[in-house]
Amino acid sequence: MDIHLDTLLNFPDVTVESCTQEVGNVFLKLHFLKDSSVCPHCNQLSDNLHQTRSTLLRDLSIFGQATYLKVPRRQFYCQQCKTHFTEVLSFMESGRQYTRRYEEYIYQQVQLSTIQQVSRVEELTFDRVEGIFNHQYQLKKKTRGAASNGSGLTKSVNGKDISSLPPLSATLKLGNSLK
Repeated sequence: MDIHLDTLLNFPDVTVESCTQEVGNVFLKLHFLKDSSVCPHCNQLSDNLHQTRSTLLRDLSIFGQATYLKVPRRQFYCQQCKTHFTEVLSFMESGRQYTRRYEEYIYQQVQLSTIQQVSRVEELTFDRVEGIFNHQYQLKKKTRGAASNGSGLTKSVNGKDISSLPPLSATLKLGNSLK
């Protein structure tokens, strides 16, 4: 455990077990501080660990180096509802290869420049950057669509009318901001 890396990482109930550096990349192996997880089906706490497999997630760069997290993906068995479930983690969406904050960062960078430029800087393919951008765009569209000013008009978090959002195709082509 390295308290400075734990603070830098800033994930709840997670510690950095080890840190290795290879050319231009940092790899942080994570360890969970709790031995149990809440079943998403019945909300019961389960400590019956069925299996663990590791996955590699891209996170925000540290000191200008691409950072990857080796995350143990734990699957538990719930005695209450007799099902297996994979632990829900606040810092990542299920099935994604990037942390939530890294995806948000990519989304913001595309708004300020272009997919091509972000792809080059982050050393990701055009398709990956476009996929992250589209995913974040849809999440924000849902979030903004859910916010209402009480009079039935849909408002975004910043108070702008949702209908002022440009079409996604125009945003992707021009690298325009959605603000």
